[in-house]
Amino acid sequence: MAAIAGVSRLDQGPANHDLATVLGAQAHRTPDGVSTWVERQVGLGHGALQVTPEAAFERQPVALGERWMLVVDGRIDNRDTLAKVLGVDTATLAVTSDGGLFGMAWGRWQAEFWRHVEGDFALAAWDRREQRLTLMRDRIGVRPLFYARSHRLLAFASEPEAMLGLDGISRRCDEDGLAYLLATGFDFDDFSRTLYRDVTRLQPGWRLEVEADGRVQLCRYWQPLTQSMPPTRDPREHIAEFREAFDAAVACRVRGVARPALLLSGGIDSGCVLASARRLRDDGSPLPLLPISLVETHEPVSSETANIQRLHAGSDGIRIPIEDLDGQAGFSDLLERYWHHAHPIDNSLSYATLSCFHARAAGCRVVIDGADGDVVTASTNRRAAQLFTSWRVLSAVREARMVSRVNTYQQGVSPMRILWQGVAANMQPDWLARHRYRRRVLQAQDSESWLDAGFSTRLRLRERRLDAALAARKLRRDDLRQERLAWIWWNPGFMRAMEGTDRTYAQYGLEAWHPWCDQRVVDLFMQLPDELLSRDGWTKWIVRAACAPELGDDIAWYSGKSHVGQHLGERLLAVAQPRVSELLVAAGERLSGVVDAGALGRLCDAWRADPTRCAQENGDSVLLLATLSGWIERHQLQAS
Repeated sequence: MAAIAGVSRLDQGPANHDLATVLGAQAHRTPDGVSTWVERQVGLGHGALQVTPEAAFERQPVALGERWMLVVDGRIDNRDTLAKVLGVDTATLAVTSDGGLFGMAWGRWQAEFWRHVEGDFALAAWDRREQRLTLMRDRIGVRPLFYARSHRLLAFASEPEAMLGLDGISRRCDEDGLAYLLATGFDFDDFSRTLYRDVTRLQPGWRLEVEADGRVQLCRYWQPLTQSMPPTRDPREHIAEFREAFDAAVACRVRGVARPALLLSGGIDSGCVLASARRLRDDGSPLPLLPISLVETHEPVSSETANIQRLHAGSDGIRIPIEDLDGQAGFSDLLERYWHHAHPIDNSLSYATLSCFHARAAGCRVVIDGADGDVVTASTNRRAAQLFTSWRVLSAVREARMVSRVNTYQQGVSPMRILWQGVAANMQPDWLARHRYRRRVLQAQDSESWLDAGFSTRLRLRERRLDAALAARKLRRDDLRQERLAWIWWNPGFMRAMEGTDRTYAQYGLEAWHPWCDQRVVDLFMQLPDELLSRDGWTKWIVRAACAPELGDDIAWYSGKSHVGQHLGERLLAVAQPRVSELLVAAGERLSGVVDAGALGRLCDAWRADPTRCAQENGDSVLLLATLSGWIERHQLQAS
């Protein structure tokens, strides 16, 4: 991803030094140069990453007459259509960057430009006449944008860490952020909060305006729930509609100055991207994507590896052997980043990190994956219960039997249990649901005995987790499908995953392009009837049906959920024992008041006594606590 940055000194001091600091902290995102504009107390900056032919003509910040200055991290999918509306001829369009088109659109429509532009963006515009700064983020939230405000300044950047330590911006962690990382089932009440107390996320579909005197106004310029559900049509019509929308999303993301990489697992989400690419290519032409996968090479191989090998057939893709990582340059690079440049979100993306090393070595500048497919295609998986409560008993029994046979998450569960659990969940009274959820919360809290009791009590973790569970139940029980999907897509967990992917790819000078988060695809799934997502026992039914002709039934209708990448954690612990020991010992001081000192001490003792056994029994906890310790060390953070 490219980088944008800006500083407005509310105390009227010069902005140039702070702007240089913020841009310097994002240097890894800007391999193709940095440019700035500064006018006394205000400064804007842009760091370039050229991934399309027209990006060679990028000139930011964009000056729009005497009034506006603009910087943007974004891409436009409807360049031709937008150019016609703006009166830009073909010859001029060929030498006009996406940033230039964003500038023209802002000059014509200002804050309403998003109605005419298809694509992802994080944008900042400075009104020199009114002395007003405007920040906007795209509707899905593909492009990151953060801001920090003190009594002396307001700053914004593509990465939150870039603003830590500015005048009045502390390095203190957000306590809810720490709770999210450490406590199962807990998340922020305020979706704009980040892992840092003084840094705020501009949420997708929101606009921020900052006046010269520092007054801030936030408004939501777009709401996801704007249309009613259409009547159910023939499933074949929906399948054709999905293929058309997804092919358009992929087609927009395979153009560029270099061949994009595809992080290809054996699952349906990345497989769907490959299927679309196969449909798009001309007969006999090379595949427009470079598949990269982590595979097993020693027999017997998992079902995921078998699927990956079939998907790679006939391509020149890269297959990384999981058994022989230790001597590979890519794994050495991963070790360095994981243990010496730790981040609690990014460290969970070790598979992507390893793949990015190979993508960069292959000359790629863009990476596509299917990681966001699970979220976009989310469903309740309770079709059997819905059929039963609608008095379609025979259909409900058949659906429950199919769920027991093929459903990714309920395979092997008896059909009667599937029916009973689904119906009971829908019909149980609120008081009983509250009792059941309270018991689950208590069990989860017992399993997290290494959390400091005072920390949990101060943040009311038990009560807040219970409230969140009941709110989620209401969305499921009341069949508020669009509201439920909106909560899933625009909640902090998904946003953090997207932002972590962005940071991870940017470390390698790569840009993340997400076809599953294309606005056309998201709009389509917001309107799809639920029975097309969960049907005949299958999850993601419509996606599987749409991809079967290109992928084959064995892959499209594969019900497993194995992931070769899960073995990376074991290797990361096994080959870095001294560094892990160092971080665990330091965690006692760094996480004081957050993690129970006694529980942490026992974990350290177990690790010192037998690292291999400790990794087998408590590997996830060791990885998490060592990562948090390394993250605090890296950014000189204060946890409490």
